[in-house]
Amino acid sequence: MRLVLPFALLCLAAALHAQPLPDYAPDTTATAYGTSSALVVRLDEYGFGIGTSARTWLSPDLSLTLEAAVGAGKDAREQQFFVGFFGDRVTPLKRNNALLLPVHIGLERRLFRRTVESNFRPYVAAAGGPVVAFQWPYFEDENGDGVNADGGEDLLGALGGLGDTQVRLGLGGSVGVGAYFGRGTQTAQGLRFAFIGHYFPNEVDLLELRPEVEDPSRAWFLTPVVSFHLVRLLD
Repeated sequence: MRLVLPFALLCLAAALHAQPLPDYAPDTTATAYGTSSALVVRLDEYGFGIGTSARTWLSPDLSLTLEAAVGAGKDAREQQFFVGFFGDRVTPLKRNNALLLPVHIGLERRLFRRTVESNFRPYVAAAGGPVVAFQWPYFEDENGDGVNADGGEDLLGALGGLGDTQVRLGLGGSVGVGAYFGRGTQTAQGLRFAFIGHYFPNEVDLLELRPEVEDPSRAWFLTPVVSFHLVRLLD
């Protein structure tokens, strides 16, 4: 009993002099993730894409993001074949090449900040904004019927028809989860898994206008995306 009373008094004094915890705990490493920019390499069901992003700190758990990227737009029925002695590439039923350029603004919410070291920062993110589609002919459609009859039209290749490019405007959005990692004070890396959707009121024309081809044009582009981020920490 002689030890209980002094111990109780000591606990009471400590409680009276204790300071409340701050609203948020400081980062557990010296790495600063205030404002940053990044080079983004993406992989989706249409192929590889490349982009850039920027983010700025709103609160310890929330950041504002801006991301722009460019990548191909395709139909799942587009299958490329190599023909001839020199291995020329041919895609049956293909009518137009297409390139998608989304510009999305969004929010990024950090997860488990109080319990996870700052050199590994998981987060959830959502973004949305305009997307531009550029389409240009895959073959020389001399009679304008949208059909490469018996493969007799001249193929223009990936860039040959750029002079006849048409533009489609749409809206897009994405949701995803990811993480930043690294102990550096100037650079970091990130990996994100997301699902992206783009909608075009004026459909993007992809396939030939043959009777057996259903829905040769697409209003929706929906795809999972894996992206790798090379981050430059600015402050």
